[in-house]
Amino acid sequence: MRNLTIIGSGLAGTLLALYMARRGYEVVIYESRPDLRVVTHDRGRSINLALSCRGLTGLAGVDLSDKAKRILVPMRARAIHEEHGPIKYQAFGRHADEYINAVQRSDLNALLLDTADSMPTITIHFDMKLLTVDVRQKLLHFEDKTGQRSTIAYHRLIGADGAGSLVRESLTREGLVTSSRTYLPHGYKELSISSGHPEKLVGEHLHLWPRDSFLLLGNPNTDHSITGSLFMPHEGVNSFAELDSEVKINHFFKRAFPDAFDAMPDLVGEFLQNPTGHMSTIKTSPWYYRDECLLIGDAAHGIVPFFGQGMNSAFEDCRILNALLNQYDDDWQQVMPAFYNARKANTEAVARMSMDNYHEIQIDIRDEKFNLKKQLEQELMHRYPNRYVSKHVLVMFTNTPYSEAMAVGNIQGELLNVICDEARCVEEINWKQVDVLMDEYDKKLANLALP
Repeated sequence: MRNLTIIGSGLAGTLLALYMARRGYEVVIYESRPDLRVVTHDRGRSINLALSCRGLTGLAGVDLSDKAKRILVPMRARAIHEEHGPIKYQAFGRHADEYINAVQRSDLNALLLDTADSMPTITIHFDMKLLTVDVRQKLLHFEDKTGQRSTIAYHRLIGADGAGSLVRESLTREGLVTSSRTYLPHGYKELSISSGHPEKLVGEHLHLWPRDSFLLLGNPNTDHSITGSLFMPHEGVNSFAELDSEVKINHFFKRAFPDAFDAMPDLVGEFLQNPTGHMSTIKTSPWYYRDECLLIGDAAHGIVPFFGQGMNSAFEDCRILNALLNQYDDDWQQVMPAFYNARKANTEAVARMSMDNYHEIQIDIRDEKFNLKKQLEQELMHRYPNRYVSKHVLVMFTNTPYSEAMAVGNIQGELLNVICDEARCVEEINWKQVDVLMDEYDKKLANLALP
């Protein structure tokens, strides 16, 4: 039987449905929420997304990368707004054609859902809240929006139901997988920055306002507005709990982010109404049960959002799962463990890099030595284009396995430290010495033990 049941019509679940329908599967998707194209229910729910090479490659596999371009906004560099001093800019890529893309979750999800609707072998049921999964009997227990309960059998199940996955929870409760979820003490809240913002909030940039214990991040939208995401502790000084009144909210933003504050006319209402999101890292082992149930995306390996790779990693899941189905002629008994073995080390690597990047965009980014290293990396990629490709470029603009990118990045970190120890600016760098160091760097890369 080529039947597949998917829990979750979010980004990963719907993209996977498209891949599977193209393989000849009859796909049924169950979604607990209403159809987002009819009922807007995601306001304030999620950070605007960053779509980079891995995600675009996943979309290309179902011929959607070109259609997606109309809803994307290029982000060519970071624009760093320090408390005092001019705005600093850090390019993401090596040249003008390397940039990441800002996209609103709802726009991309709607594109995927519209495409799924056009395929006769995909059926989507909205407002179907999953209550429990009986993985041994292969039964799903649902409740619809009227309170009516039902039990539905499945042949093969994919859990694409996000960080709070009930499929993962059911597998864990039965002792079939082990899982953990580690929360950050910080949360996030989405806030709007209007299109009438100051000219210094230039377009096609990812805006960052790094402060001691909190951070405002701004993603550009197609209408020239900016979606801001405030990251700060849940409790304590300068926390969400502390900002509990109009006076406190306005005073805090005017002091901490004056240039953004002037373009946030709905700040207080949004701050008090929009939910405060939680951030966590999810680890699961394994991601499957027999050949009957498989977890993908955040349900299997949720990460914190600071490297912009959650969606990209989930889309990569879909592409690689499809490739393994090709390799093993749709023998799921071989595919599921092969998928887990292919992805586990890589998703753990991107989880670590995401946590590292949180420290980078909040703390390191204000350090002079760190900024020198960023300038140096651009120069190294210019002088040694076939030998030095930064970790960030490997992650954002190639499909290099995450674990390999992280290992290369560790070697690069050592090289950058040595070069920058003896220089205060790029002009002081001894390039003859760098030539020698690059020979050592090449040897380390050649000896790199990769999985």
